[in-house]
Amino acid sequence: MHVSRKVDYAVRAMAYLAAEDSGKVRIVEIAKAMAVPQPFLSKVMRSLVSAGLVSSQVGPGGGYRLAREATAISFRDLVEAVDGPMTIVPCQDGGGDDCVLIDCCTQVPIWDRIRGQMLQVLSCYTLDQVKSLGLGEPPPPLS
Repeated sequence: MHVSRKVDYAVRAMAYLAAEDSGKVRIVEIAKAMAVPQPFLSKVMRSLVSAGLVSSQVGPGGGYRLAREATAISFRDLVEAVDGPMTIVPCQDGGGDDCVLIDCCTQVPIWDRIRGQMLQVLSCYTLDQVKSLGLGEPPPPLS
């Protein structure tokens, strides 16, 4: 499995929000603190808002904050919010129609089991666990 840049940035932003107790945080602050390009982060944050993981308010005093407790947000939630349903091979998302072996493929049960195990592991880890590790703190400056 390859963790996409969108997932990486989503985890960074969410960890920052989880560590921030002062309420709403502006996107410029998150981008700067987590070393994430602001235009790209804006797209990621829209996905997180759409998934109900983050709430946003526009205008003066606006910003982002977690929509629910960090203990109730799993890594699976984050992955699926920004990348969509997780698949290992194209046929797991209905994209196997082009495959001539789809009806007799012996690999499908193996890939399905691997996918299930990965989803189970991602479901076990929460945003709160990242926060408790101190990963919500800004990275050290580059030398």
